[in-house]
Amino acid sequence: DGGADILVPSAFTPNADGKNDLLKPLLIGITKLDYFDIFNRWGQLIYSTNQINAGWDGRLKNADQPSGTYVYTVQGQDFQGKIVYKKGTVVLIR
Repeated sequence: DGGADILVPSAFTPNADGKNDLLKPLLIGITKLDYFDIFNRWGQLIYSTNQINAGWDGRLKNADQPSGTYVYTVQGQDFQGKIVYKKGTVVLIR
């Protein structure tokens, strides 16, 4: 095991103060991001990317999403092609 991992913050504050405004996975030893998906409490997919360093700004169709808990799933691969998958929750704080 090369120690590859994906870490996702437990909360973020998209209020345009330049701190913690984007929710994005921290990739450790990951060379390919398969997906980073965010779902609302009803299971609706509201954000998805496979771009490394991209992140969710707390908006859907130019509308701020409400404070609360959101579910994420993220999957990436290390340089050997080993899959790393994580699922969890994140709190959006306004």
